Amino acid sequence: MSNLTYLWSQGMVDKIAEKVANEKPSKADEIIERVKNQIDHVEAERLADLARERQRELAQMEMFDDPYMNWSGHR
Repeated sequence: MSNLTYLWSQGMVDKIAEKVANEKPSKADEIIERVKNQIDHVEAERLADLARERQRELAQMEMFDDPYMNWSGHR
């Protein structure tokens, strides 16, 4: 059984690295990027929903804390 040893010159390594760097993105890379964007979109929507919910809660708290708006407190 013989062992083969390959000696690569730095020029050959540079050519391979350049070829890999210039490759077009594969279909899988495009799908992964789309999924990442969708996840970011979902997270942004979730945060916006939480902000709207908090704003509604604050408005209701202000209404119930106001003696002029909370008529049930004037019994």
